[in-house]
Formats: sequence, structure tokens, C-alpha cells
Amino acid sequence: MGLSSLVAAASGYLVLIVASRSLTPAENANFLAFWGVLLGMFGVLTGLMAEATRAVKSRSMRQHGPDTPGAPVLPVSLMIGAAAALVVALCSPFWMPALIPNAPPLLWLGIALAVLLYAGHIGLAGATAGLERWGTYSSLAATEAVFRLLVMALAAFLGGSLAGLEFGALSGTLVWLYFAFLSKGGRAGLRARADVGVLPYIVRCGLAMATAAATAVLVTGLPAVIKIAADPADFALAAPLLLAISLTRAPIMIPLQSFQGVVMTALIHSQRPAHHVLAKPFAAIVALGLVGGVLAAIVGPYIMLIFGPDYSVDGWLLGALTLAAAFMAILTLTGTAAMALGRHRLYLAGWVLATVVSVAILFVPAPLDQTVVASLFAGPILGALVHAAGVLRTGTKTSLVPSTPKDSIDG
Repeated sequence: MGLSSLVAAASGYLVLIVASRSLTPAENANFLAFWGVLLGMFGVLTGLMAEATRAVKSRSMRQHGPDTPGAPVLPVSLMIGAAAALVVALCSPFWMPALIPNAPPLLWLGIALAVLLYAGHIGLAGATAGLERWGTYSSLAATEAVFRLLVMALAAFLGGSLAGLEFGALSGTLVWLYFAFLSKGGRAGLRARADVGVLPYIVRCGLAMATAAATAVLVTGLPAVIKIAADPADFALAAPLLLAISLTRAPIMIPLQSFQGVVMTALIHSQRPAHHVLAKPFAAIVALGLVGGVLAAIVGPYIMLIFGPDYSVDGWLLGALTLAAAFMAILTLTGTAAMALGRHRLYLAGWVLATVVSVAILFVPAPLDQTVVASLFAGPILGALVHAAGVLRTGTKTSLVPSTPKDSIDG
């Protein structure tokens, strides 16, 4: 798992280097907006993974027989992905030209197809995490990131056009098909079932995806939101800031996202209160944020020059963004605790509050770097406090496998 998260993080860095070295700063700003849109859509679908992990693990703990009815996790994920892809394809002409200027219509269709395929990827990842097939789970994440990087590097070598890199970024969504049919753990994930029937499972997935939509705005879709909120002249010069946000988040968020399935199953297994289980991870994240923030402020400006002389960023800004990433990680962990306890509405409430506050601050008339920093601190802190208050009120660990669909939704 640790190696997988390192590979995914390194691949993410290298994708940004390939784009910055192959494109002009203005083109790279557009690529980063596209990257934010794509990862934002993928981020919405990660709700499927959280619910699949919980549902498959809960089913195994209840010792259901093989013939006991339960929603087939991967087919339901693909069905939801198909619906999402259709919505993307139908709506793209209305919003995509503003976020991804001069994008060919074929790219719109490519994004819709990628949404469908990624639903399969994330459904399989959640199923394998719930089955504790950690080898398959980690290999799936690492291989997807490396494959995308290699295709983008090839596109850059062959000409380095903006459209070529964008299509290359879509390629990683194909990787799960190999695991689903040609690996033992993947085939087990294909057969995985949830702890409830199809309709209750779809309702749970809908709530998880609603939360993931709020998550995606803050974690992966922020460049697209900044493009909407910022003055066009400011955004044309914003590539260094957008790149700095991605770089300072990656060391904390990419490993944490890779370990979310592990955290979820640990919370379900443990008989201790969730805040006791998460005490050490919280402390580690705070320490990493503080130390990383100091290091980013000192050496970060020199590291940014790797991307070229046009990517100069002040040390204070890099340090602040690194510390803000730690609060984003805390929000992610508190949300995971709420989800593990079956508190779907609490999970949703914390993320929605964080998103609303952060997005609202981005529209405040002030220098772009200052509004971005304020946004990334205020929203996650308030959202994490909402999660923490709800989890602490729960007290000792309650049943993680509620007896009725209504209980599982309302928490």
C-alpha cells in the first residue's frame, strides 16, 4: 500500500511536469483547468468506492451466505457511471467551452466515456478494499497512474499539443479492465455484493456521491472553480498558483486517498470509539503539515523552478498551501469516521459546509493568492468541526451495519 501510494504520488507530480514543459503557461493554465474538471468528475464517483468498501465489508462481517440477496457492486457502479456519463455528454456543450476553451467535441465524448469507465475502476477498487484484497487494490491504483503518465509522455514526445495531453489524461480509465478479468483479486471484486439490495444500495451510493461532489470541488476541482471566480486576466497568469496547489497537496492527499479503504476497514473492525482510532493519524497529519509547511516555505520556491522560470511562487504562499492541505486531510479523515459509523447525513453536512464556505471566499474581491489561501483554510476547518462534533456525540462505537436502509441513511 505504501509503495502504491508513492508511485501514484510520483506519477501525479510527473504528469504536471510533462504538461508544464510541453505547453506554454497560458496553455498549461487551460490544461490545469481541464485536469481539475476531469478529476472533479472522478472525485464525485469516489463516493462509490467509499460505499462499496463499507457495504462489502459489512456483508462479510455479517457472514451472509453466497445466495443471500445483495446488490452486485460492480454492475451497479457501471449503471450509475452510465447515467453520469449521459448527463456529462448532454450538458457538455453548455459549460465545457467556458472551462476548456477550444476543446474539440471529440474531447467532450472522451470525457463522458472516461466517466463511465472510471465508475468501473472505482467500483472495483471499493469491492477489493471491502474484501481486503490489498494487493489488487494497491496495484490497481498504481497501474492506473503509471499508465496515464506513460501515455501522456508519449503524447508530449510526439508533439506535445494541448489536446494530445488531454486525451492522454483520459487513458488511465482503461486499466481496471485488465484487473477485473485477468487477476484473481479483480475477479473476486467482480463477484462482490453489498449488504443490502439494489435500491437501498443505490440510495446510499447517491448520498455518498453527493458528499463526494462537495469533496471533489475542494480536492480536485478547485482549478475549475478558481477559473470561474477569478478575473480572466488574473487567471491567465494563475498557472504557477494552480500548480502550487496541486504540488503542496499531493504529499498528503494522494497517500491518504490510497489508504482510505484501509482506514474504513480499520474503523469498522475496531471496538474503540472512532476518535481514539484516528488520534495517531490526526497527530501525524498535523506534524506533517507543520514540518512540510516550513520546508515548503524554505525550499519550495527553488523546487518550483523545475517547472520552468515562469513558475515562480513566494515561499510564504507555498508554506500556507502545505499547511492548508493538512486541514483538508483532517476533513477527509473526520468524514471517513462519519461514513464508517453509518452517519451518511453527517458525512454530507461537513463536506457541503466546507465547500460552500470555500467557494464563497473565492468570490471575495481581493488578490487571488490571498483568497485561495483563506478559502483552503476556512472551509476544511469548519467542515471538520461539524464531522468531529457529530462523531463525538456518537460516543462509543455504534453498529456499523444498520438493520434497516433508513437507519443507514439517516445515521
